[in-house]
Amino acid sequence: MWKSNVFLRPLTHRFLRGAVQLVGRVLGFVKEGLDGKIEFGENNGNENDASSGTMVGLPPYFWHERVEDIAMVTWELTILDTCMTHDYLEVIADTVCPTDKESRQSTHNSSIEPDEIRALASDVLMESSHEISPVVSHSWNALIVDNLTSQCSVPLSAVKGVAATYRMTNRPPPTQASPFVATILRPLKDFDSSYSSRTPPQIGDDWKYQIIGTVSTKYSVAVEELIATVKRTEEALKSRKTRRMMAGGMSDGEKVKLQLYLDHREFRSQVEELGVDAESVEGFVKLGQLTQEAECLFLQSQSK
Repeated sequence: MWKSNVFLRPLTHRFLRGAVQLVGRVLGFVKEGLDGKIEFGENNGNENDASSGTMVGLPPYFWHERVEDIAMVTWELTILDTCMTHDYLEVIADTVCPTDKESRQSTHNSSIEPDEIRALASDVLMESSHEISPVVSHSWNALIVDNLTSQCSVPLSAVKGVAATYRMTNRPPPTQASPFVATILRPLKDFDSSYSSRTPPQIGDDWKYQIIGTVSTKYSVAVEELIATVKRTEEALKSRKTRRMMAGGMSDGEKVKLQLYLDHREFRSQVEELGVDAESVEGFVKLGQLTQEAECLFLQSQSK
């Protein structure tokens, strides 16, 4: 648009408006995609339906449901934002007010005109680019956060199974974390390792804290419910004088509590691998308080 063989100086305002409109079209398309209004892939299984405008050979999908697609689109928007206020501004200024001597004589009406043009174009581009940042922020702090939070919450259903592992099974006390703990934050870790270098600077690490905070809260709730159930079971067995002491001198309930403590320690290491301060996450702190009672059981098992 701003090439010398295309640009017409008397129509500078129209060229500038055209550039802004193109950015608006891009943002409009992205917003519709984020709202789930644009479907890609095959349309009703008809691969020959060229009028549908969908991609052939792929099952229907909405790209706002895929965190990888959201991350890539928002990174491209971030680059566009930077280009508009830096490189693109220079392109416009050099085209409208060229710096070579021959062109200056034929295009500049005054010595201050280049500065005026640059200031005007900068204001227009800045106003247009201001619409990009809210889209990027919403994509990360809402869509990506919600999606990864849901994925990371799935393994938490295994917390209830910890009690069944030791109830009336005569198993020895646990010595390591439950296998499911390492899978809790795996979706977040995989995503972060792939897109940490393409995370918009203004996003920072807040999105990770949001995910870990919500998942930790859900984890602590599941653990709290399990501990309450274990305590009720122990009281019932105690009142009937049928409480059994298993290997290592621990009851089934104590083994469950020790397992939860070991799981908490493993979860902490997973959180810290992501560069997050675990002690600043409210849900994680509560999880630690719930499992603290079993620390003495852990120390006992280590001394043997």
